[in-house]
Amino acid sequence: MKVPPVLYRATREIIGEYRTDSWVAALDYMANELLDRWKLRFDDVPGAPWAGCESLVIPVLTQENYQGVLRFAAPTSAHTAAHAQVLRALKMWNGHGAVRVIRDDRSFRVTLQERLRTKDNLSVLPLADVPPVWGALQRSLEIPATSEFLRVQDVVAGWLNSFDADAALLTGWSEAGPHDSLLLSFARNWMQTLASSDENWLIHADLHYYNILAGNPDPTGISTWKAIDPQPLAGPTAYTLAPVLWNRLAEIPSDHPQAQAAWLRGFATDLALCAGVDPQYGMGATVAREITNMFWYLRAASGGSNSSLADAARSLWVSRALFGADVAGVNAHALKPIG
Repeated sequence: MKVPPVLYRATREIIGEYRTDSWVAALDYMANELLDRWKLRFDDVPGAPWAGCESLVIPVLTQENYQGVLRFAAPTSAHTAAHAQVLRALKMWNGHGAVRVIRDDRSFRVTLQERLRTKDNLSVLPLADVPPVWGALQRSLEIPATSEFLRVQDVVAGWLNSFDADAALLTGWSEAGPHDSLLLSFARNWMQTLASSDENWLIHADLHYYNILAGNPDPTGISTWKAIDPQPLAGPTAYTLAPVLWNRLAEIPSDHPQAQAAWLRGFATDLALCAGVDPQYGMGATVAREITNMFWYLRAASGGSNSSLADAARSLWVSRALFGADVAGVNAHALKPIG
């Protein structure tokens, strides 16, 4: 089984080369075992198998010629619990707003899922057309969470515990400015709001463009957008806006930095309203997440990862823009993209 380099490298970085090679060597056995057991056959699709940093996706056909995929989660220690959480969330959504799970084998960390149109993710839409589609999808995923999911409130409480030490990372950083203390106070206040929230929705915490794929048309010709690869959490829906706002910055329709920042605030407002989220809460939660991302990147940079400084600069720009601060003449089109 050929494993795309992006998945091989990401897995090797976590569990090492020997264990990664052992998993890759076992994939042929596992896939063929499942074909026999679930009465499937491989579907020869150009470009397959597909992969991200966390999973391998192999197109298959059922006995009835239904188009599905086998999704193998990478066997990293982090994914042992994460795979079970993802599977639980997808089964709770049951194909409504998220990809449908048909069968699963936890010992192989594999699911048989419906096949979506992998080339048609939400990034194919112009930015102006995104809010109503994303908002409708977010609403469709909004169901009460159960107790087994990690709570946003507990995650954010951890951020607050380390906030002062993390904020010290800005000292001496060339991108930081004298007015960023107000931004940090704003972020801390919204962290406190998130940590004290009594909302308990099952949320997809990584609901960005590339995790939203077009479904295949039903018998009436209607197709819908569906979420994949959830990072399931329990908590307030305002937490879900951030990944859409820190992607596709190079496409913001202006060349002037402050106009770009104003456009992003307007876009965030449209997203929030379409999703039934208070816009100020959505932007505040995004700033809280982006400031936390910035801290993470700065810690990585202090450990020798120079490329992380560009990531930190992007998180700072998004945070300043949504806060309504001066973006210091930095053009969004020049920021390092995610990934």
